[in-house]
Amino acid sequence: MRNYRALFFIVLSILLLAGCDGSGKDQAAAKPVESFYKAIVSQERDSIATIACAEWEREALREVDAFMGVKAELVDVTCTVKEVSGDSGSVTCAGKISASYGNETTDFPLEGRTHTVVNEQGEWRICGYSKQ
Repeated sequence: MRNYRALFFIVLSILLLAGCDGSGKDQAAAKPVESFYKAIVSQERDSIATIACAEWEREALREVDAFMGVKAELVDVTCTVKEVSGDSGSVTCAGKISASYGNETTDFPLEGRTHTVVNEQGEWRICGYSKQ
């Protein structure tokens, strides 16, 4: 009985350590990208100052403004850190923004965009994106 219990704890420890790959810290760089898209569909213009880098804030506000007065929702959106190097990185997303203009619905796929993120004053912020 004692041997089974010890074996159980050893196996459990190995499984837990195998799941700890250190990517949790880097994955934090994807949060501002997700927050940016949430701000767009929620039309939360005021939150952009805490999501976008100073250099890209004006453009981010334009993106939010483009969806003002439109019913929009995020559909199956997930963002993943592609790479992080020092205080910058890149993030890719899957899913789409679905926007209703009256009786017409238009989808804006997020695939094919590489988002730039930077660490400004200890906080990750979105600082633009490019289309592939």
